[in-house]
Amino acid sequence: MIKIDALLKLLEPLPAPLLAGPPAPAACRPYKGLTLCGFDVRLETDGRTYELLTTDAPDGDGFRSCGFAFARRIVPLVPGMLLEQQIVLPNAGDAVGISWRLVGNKIRPVRLTATPLFSSVERISSETFVFDAEHDGGRLTWSPFRDSGKIVADTNGQCTEPAVAIDFNAQENTAAPSAFVFDLGRPTSLLLLSVELPTNGATDPLVGQFLADSANPRREHCNLPTAAQGPVPLLRQLKANSSRIRRPHSQRRFCYKIDEVLWAAYRRYDRSA
Repeated sequence: MIKIDALLKLLEPLPAPLLAGPPAPAACRPYKGLTLCGFDVRLETDGRTYELLTTDAPDGDGFRSCGFAFARRIVPLVPGMLLEQQIVLPNAGDAVGISWRLVGNKIRPVRLTATPLFSSVERISSETFVFDAEHDGGRLTWSPFRDSGKIVADTNGQCTEPAVAIDFNAQENTAAPSAFVFDLGRPTSLLLLSVELPTNGATDPLVGQFLADSANPRREHCNLPTAAQGPVPLLRQLKANSSRIRRPHSQRRFCYKIDEVLWAAYRRYDRSA
């Protein structure tokens, strides 16, 4: 399992007397806690299946003071082909971003299946992620509790039911609602999980910048800032790539385009787009 241990806060509905008054700040509203324990990640290539494992969740590495934790990992798969994995966790605790892509000079077909694993002190719904066509051009949502907000999934992969049984070590109130399948290549495969925010809620622009940077087709793994270099080079690169991202049919030069699904997701994090 790729360990995450991120607490997501799903807002509960306001009591009826408060609905008539001014909107309550999100920080003052009651919420239900849902922990993203991590991801069960499996790779299929050359007829074999492998499981990715980490023992430590992404830590600050000097990034926490700048608003997020970040982790980047390079995994050798076969001679001439590597897997790059990146994870970003904003300090606000309302989103998690994870991406994968293949790098090297001998790229071959690889299928990756990522299953997010959740737990809570309360009972979790057995429902799966469903397509919500009424919001932002379509998105995937999951309702872990009956009377709280939803978890939103933005991805360029395929959402399906988990194909393998997940071992939660007899832990109660756990769920693996859906799996996300990607056919890996040089373009980035991306999964963003975020908490549904109220209409007047502010999204974290860092997640949009992570999406923009991950989707940049010109990004080379050898030029990526590392944790050892500190947070400033990484933040500078995220913001630079975010300023160059454009909608799928844009004709502007010196920019790059992303597909419709990720563009709709990006607009939720950068409302000036």
